[in-house]
Amino acid sequence: MRRILLGILLLACAKPSGHGAASAIMATAGPRDETLRSDLLTRAEADQSARLALMRKQQQGLTPDSLDIARMIEVDEANTAWLRRVLAVRGWPGKTLVGADGADAAFLFIQHADRDTAFQAAVLPLLEQAFAAGEASGQHFALLTDRVATARRQPQIYGSQADIVAGHVVLKPIADSAGVDARRARVGLPPLAEYVRVLDSLYAPRKSP
Repeated sequence: MRRILLGILLLACAKPSGHGAASAIMATAGPRDETLRSDLLTRAEADQSARLALMRKQQQGLTPDSLDIARMIEVDEANTAWLRRVLAVRGWPGKTLVGADGADAAFLFIQHADRDTAFQAAVLPLLEQAFAAGEASGQHFALLTDRVATARRQPQIYGSQADIVAGHVVLKPIADSAGVDARRARVGLPPLAEYVRVLDSLYAPRKSP
Protein backbone atom coordinates (compact mmCIF):
# COMPACT_ATOMS: atom_id res chain seq x y z
CA MET A 1 0.00 0.00 0.00
CA ARG A 2 1.17 3.53 -0.76
CA ARG A 3 0.59 6.50 1.53
CA ILE A 4 -1.50 9.20 -0.10
CA LEU A 5 0.37 12.46 -0.54
CA LEU A 6 -2.29 14.67 1.01
CA GLY A 7 -0.25 17.85 0.89
CA ILE A 8 -1.03 18.31 -2.78
CA LEU A 9 -4.72 18.70 -1.91
CA LEU A 10 -3.93 21.87 0.01
CA LEU A 11 -3.02 23.55 -3.23
CA ALA A 12 -6.34 22.44 -4.75
CA CYS A 13 -8.92 22.76 -2.42
CA ALA A 14 -4.00 15.14 25.98
CA LYS A 15 -1.13 17.57 24.93
CA PRO A 16 2.19 15.66 24.93
CA SER A 17 4.37 16.54 27.91
CA GLY A 18 8.11 16.65 28.26
CA HIS A 19 8.89 17.32 24.59
CA GLY A 20 11.42 20.12 24.31
CA ALA A 21 9.92 21.68 21.20
CA ALA A 22 6.48 22.04 22.76
CA SER A 23 7.65 24.01 25.77
CA ALA A 24 9.53 26.49 23.56
CA ILE A 25 6.81 27.12 20.99
CA MET A 26 3.77 29.34 21.33
CA ALA A 27 1.44 30.32 18.50
CA THR A 28 2.20 33.93 17.69
CA ALA A 29 1.07 36.75 15.44
CA GLY A 30 2.86 40.02 14.79
CA PRO A 31 3.81 42.26 11.88
CA ARG A 32 4.21 40.63 8.47
CA ASP A 33 7.61 39.02 7.94
CA GLU A 34 8.13 38.90 4.18
CA THR A 35 11.55 37.27 4.45
CA LEU A 36 10.15 34.37 6.44
CA ARG A 37 7.18 34.12 4.07
CA SER A 38 9.53 33.97 1.07
CA ASP A 39 11.58 31.22 2.70
CA LEU A 40 8.42 29.23 3.42
CA LEU A 41 7.14 29.54 -0.15
CA THR A 42 10.49 28.57 -1.68
CA ARG A 43 10.66 25.46 0.46
CA ALA A 44 7.02 24.65 -0.32
CA GLU A 45 7.84 24.64 -4.02
CA ALA A 46 10.45 21.94 -3.41
CA ASP A 47 7.98 19.97 -1.27
CA GLN A 48 5.31 19.99 -3.95
CA SER A 49 7.70 19.37 -6.85
CA ALA A 50 8.91 16.16 -5.23
CA ARG A 51 5.35 14.98 -4.62
CA LEU A 52 4.03 15.90 -8.04
CA ALA A 53 6.73 13.73 -9.61
CA LEU A 54 5.48 10.77 -7.58
CA MET A 55 1.82 11.52 -8.25
CA ARG A 56 2.34 11.65 -12.01
CA LYS A 57 3.89 8.18 -11.91
CA GLN A 58 0.98 6.89 -9.82
CA GLN A 59 -1.46 8.30 -12.36
CA GLN A 60 0.41 6.46 -15.11
CA GLY A 61 0.22 3.22 -13.14
CA LEU A 62 3.98 3.25 -12.55
CA THR A 63 5.89 2.57 -9.34
CA PRO A 64 8.07 5.54 -8.23
CA ASP A 65 11.74 4.61 -8.28
CA SER A 66 14.14 4.89 -5.35
CA LEU A 67 15.54 8.23 -6.56
CA ASP A 68 12.06 9.82 -6.53
CA ILE A 69 11.46 8.62 -2.99
CA ALA A 70 14.94 9.60 -1.80
CA ARG A 71 14.46 13.11 -3.16
CA MET A 72 11.16 13.50 -1.31
CA ILE A 73 12.69 12.24 1.94
CA GLU A 74 15.62 14.63 1.56
CA VAL A 75 13.29 17.60 1.06
CA ASP A 76 11.06 16.56 3.97
CA GLU A 77 13.91 16.13 6.42
CA ALA A 78 15.47 19.47 5.47
CA ASN A 79 12.13 21.25 5.86
CA THR A 80 11.43 19.55 9.19
CA ALA A 81 14.79 20.62 10.62
CA TRP A 82 14.33 24.17 9.32
CA LEU A 83 10.77 24.46 10.69
CA ARG A 84 11.88 23.22 14.10
CA ARG A 85 14.39 26.10 14.27
CA VAL A 86 11.79 28.64 13.14
CA LEU A 87 9.22 27.48 15.70
CA ALA A 88 11.73 27.66 18.54
CA VAL A 89 12.39 31.33 17.78
CA ARG A 90 9.23 32.71 16.16
CA GLY A 91 6.41 30.44 17.25
CA TRP A 92 3.86 29.02 14.81
CA PRO A 93 3.91 31.16 11.64
CA GLY A 94 0.29 32.20 11.39
CA LYS A 95 -1.58 34.16 8.72
CA THR A 96 -0.80 37.55 10.23
CA LEU A 97 2.93 36.86 10.32
CA VAL A 98 3.44 35.16 6.93
CA GLY A 99 0.14 35.41 5.07
CA ALA A 100 -2.27 32.60 4.24
CA ASP A 101 0.10 31.10 1.67
CA GLY A 102 3.02 31.15 4.10
CA ALA A 103 0.87 29.48 6.78
CA ASP A 104 -0.13 26.83 4.23
CA ALA A 105 3.54 26.18 3.52
CA ALA A 106 4.41 25.80 7.20
CA PHE A 107 1.62 23.29 7.55
CA LEU A 108 2.95 21.22 4.64
CA PHE A 109 6.27 20.83 6.42
CA ILE A 110 4.77 19.60 9.70
CA GLN A 111 2.31 17.36 7.85
CA HIS A 112 5.21 15.76 6.01
CA ALA A 113 7.43 15.37 9.09
CA ASP A 114 6.41 11.72 9.38
CA ARG A 115 9.87 10.61 10.45
CA ASP A 116 9.46 12.66 13.64
CA THR A 117 5.97 11.85 14.88
CA ALA A 118 6.82 13.16 18.36
CA PHE A 119 7.47 16.56 16.80
CA GLN A 120 4.14 16.41 14.95
CA ALA A 121 2.34 15.56 18.19
CA ALA A 122 4.11 18.38 20.04
CA VAL A 123 3.09 20.92 17.40
CA LEU A 124 -0.57 19.79 17.25
CA PRO A 125 -1.74 21.78 20.32
CA LEU A 126 0.06 24.84 18.96
CA LEU A 127 -1.75 24.50 15.67
CA GLU A 128 -5.01 24.13 17.60
CA GLN A 129 -4.26 27.39 19.43
CA ALA A 130 -3.52 29.10 16.13
CA PHE A 131 -6.80 27.80 14.66
CA ALA A 132 -8.76 29.08 17.65
CA ALA A 133 -7.10 32.49 17.22
CA GLY A 134 -7.91 32.64 13.49
CA GLU A 135 -4.23 32.28 12.60
CA ALA A 136 -4.44 28.78 11.08
CA SER A 137 -6.89 26.83 8.96
CA GLY A 138 -9.33 24.39 10.52
CA GLN A 139 -8.42 22.02 7.70
CA HIS A 140 -4.80 22.10 8.79
CA PHE A 141 -5.76 21.29 12.38
CA ALA A 142 -7.96 18.39 11.21
CA LEU A 143 -5.31 16.93 8.91
CA LEU A 144 -2.59 16.99 11.54
CA THR A 145 -4.99 15.59 14.16
CA ASP A 146 -5.59 12.60 11.90
CA ARG A 147 -1.92 12.28 11.00
CA VAL A 148 -0.94 12.04 14.66
CA ALA A 149 -3.76 9.59 15.44
CA THR A 150 -2.90 7.20 12.61
CA ALA A 151 0.80 7.34 13.50
CA ARG A 152 -0.25 6.11 16.96
CA ARG A 153 -2.39 3.40 15.32
CA GLN A 154 -5.54 5.04 16.63
CA PRO A 155 -8.74 5.75 14.64
CA GLN A 156 -8.67 9.10 12.90
CA ILE A 157 -11.24 11.82 13.67
CA TYR A 158 -11.83 13.60 10.36
CA GLY A 159 -11.23 10.88 7.77
CA SER A 160 -8.37 12.63 5.99
CA GLN A 161 -5.85 9.78 5.93
CA ALA A 162 -5.99 7.02 3.34
CA ASP A 163 -4.01 4.54 1.28
CA ILE A 164 -4.13 3.69 -2.40
CA VAL A 165 -4.81 -0.04 -2.83
CA ALA A 166 -5.02 -1.46 -6.35
CA GLY A 167 -5.79 1.99 -7.72
CA HIS A 168 -8.57 2.73 -5.22
CA VAL A 169 -8.77 4.98 -2.16
CA VAL A 170 -9.05 3.08 1.12
CA LEU A 171 -9.65 5.27 4.16
CA LYS A 172 -7.91 4.45 7.42
CA PRO A 173 -10.25 3.59 10.35
CA ILE A 174 -12.42 6.48 11.56
CA ALA A 175 -13.75 6.94 15.09
CA ASP A 176 -17.52 7.47 15.17
CA SER A 177 -17.79 7.35 11.38
CA ALA A 178 -21.49 8.29 11.53
CA GLY A 179 -20.57 11.74 12.81
CA VAL A 180 -17.55 12.35 10.61
CA ASP A 181 -19.25 14.71 8.15
CA ALA A 182 -20.47 16.94 10.99
CA ARG A 183 -16.95 17.10 12.40
CA ARG A 184 -15.53 17.82 8.95
CA ALA A 185 -18.01 20.66 8.42
CA ARG A 186 -16.96 22.31 11.70
CA VAL A 187 -13.37 22.66 10.44
CA GLY A 188 -14.24 23.58 6.87
CA LEU A 189 -13.72 20.21 5.18
CA PRO A 190 -16.09 18.90 2.48
CA PRO A 191 -18.22 15.78 3.06
CA LEU A 192 -16.21 12.58 3.14
CA ALA A 193 -17.70 11.14 -0.06
CA GLU A 194 -16.74 14.28 -1.97
CA TYR A 195 -13.22 14.15 -0.53
CA VAL A 196 -12.81 10.53 -1.63
CA ARG A 197 -13.94 11.44 -5.15
CA VAL A 198 -11.24 14.13 -5.31
CA LEU A 199 -8.62 11.66 -4.11
CA ASP A 200 -9.71 9.12 -6.70
CA SER A 201 -9.44 11.71 -9.46
CA LEU A 202 -5.93 12.66 -8.35
CA TYR A 203 -4.40 9.29 -7.59
CA ALA A 204 -6.22 6.61 -9.55
CA PRO A 205 -4.24 5.40 -12.58
CA ARG A 206 -5.34 7.10 -15.78
CA LYS A 207 -6.29 4.97 -18.76
CA SER A 208 -4.47 5.62 -22.01
CA PRO A 209 -6.70 7.05 -24.75
